[in-house]
Amino acid sequence: MPREIIRHICGRELTARHALLRSIAANLRRLTEATSDLVFLDLRRRVAKVLLSQPRGEDGLIRPQVSREELAHQVGGSRPSVNATLRGFERRGWIQMHGRPVTVTQAAALSRFAGT
Repeated sequence: MPREIIRHICGRELTARHALLRSIAANLRRLTEATSDLVFLDLRRRVAKVLLSQPRGEDGLIRPQVSREELAHQVGGSRPSVNATLRGFERRGWIQMHGRPVTVTQAAALSRFAGT
């Protein structure tokens, strides 16, 4: 959408202006947190945070809908290193892996590990 149209709408519609500002602020917060995580957290904790950020199912369990490659991209790691991290979480009993799907079974323990 051209800039002038957005300026025109935001100049006339207060609710549109507020919605746009809220959206920009939310994106800025999300990007600032992601940047901070890349700098201050190791890969394992970044993976834990991304897993915990996924929506919970009706049963309260987290079943991320992202592929391992997408997860690796989000945390700034390689797919093999993310897979090794997930295997470590599984050994601790925090998650279960059934082939490709991952289920977070111990969100509280994973959250303590991630420092959230």
